[in-house]
Amino acid sequence: MTYQTITYELKEHVAWLTLNRPKSFNAINLELAQDFTGALRQAEQDDNVRVLVVTGSEKAFCAGGDLSWLMASDDNLKKRQILDNAATVITMLDRLSKPVIAAVNGAVAGAGTAVAMACDMVLAAENAKFAPNFVNIAAVPDSGASWFLPRYTGYHKAAELMLTGRMLDAGECCELGIFNRVVAAEDLHRETLKLARKLAAGPQRAIRYIKQMLKLSDQNTLAAQLEAEASMQLMAWSDDDFPEGVNAFLQKRKPNFK
Repeated sequence: MTYQTITYELKEHVAWLTLNRPKSFNAINLELAQDFTGALRQAEQDDNVRVLVVTGSEKAFCAGGDLSWLMASDDNLKKRQILDNAATVITMLDRLSKPVIAAVNGAVAGAGTAVAMACDMVLAAENAKFAPNFVNIAAVPDSGASWFLPRYTGYHKAAELMLTGRMLDAGECCELGIFNRVVAAEDLHRETLKLARKLAAGPQRAIRYIKQMLKLSDQNTLAAQLEAEASMQLMAWSDDDFPEGVNAFLQKRKPNFK
């Protein structure tokens, strides 16, 4: 499939989705939103894809929504379409059954912060900047940013960041739990690939069940979560990877998962 504003490459069961509008710091316009959803759909449907990496080209990860797209929208219906396109991207990213790693290679702002936070894990270059700065242009958070951020940082810190529009450096994001790990910029691709390969070599059904369970935990009571765990555990125990994992553990060897 051909995309105009992203690149998509599959190698060794790892799909790399790179936002590719570097002149606008990979800001999201209509074409990028449509390409993004197309690539997410492709990754979900392709059994050869075990892990998805989302990153940006050149100096930025994603500068958020393209303001020229917004300013050219001369009525509320067109403006609502912008929000709906962004919501589709975030919803599909959040619901992808396979693990998603954000490789934050530079600045991430506005709706771009939601893209990063919607991924399952975030590795960031030490020069990365994180700016949930909607208020600086008299806007409010969108694309799910106000849903994700307090879940990572707690209410008080999210309120501080979103009401002031303050930018965070990569180290502070790591301390707050927004980023999993910060690495040297020149090591970001290698470290991301290392993590992606580890996930791709793991027991695929168990990994997807774990991701599903973690997503359910946000809305479940303890009793409901225990029931979900029991249901998925029975399915995991019935998979061929389970006896392979147990035997490898007992034999002190590396498992060979399918």
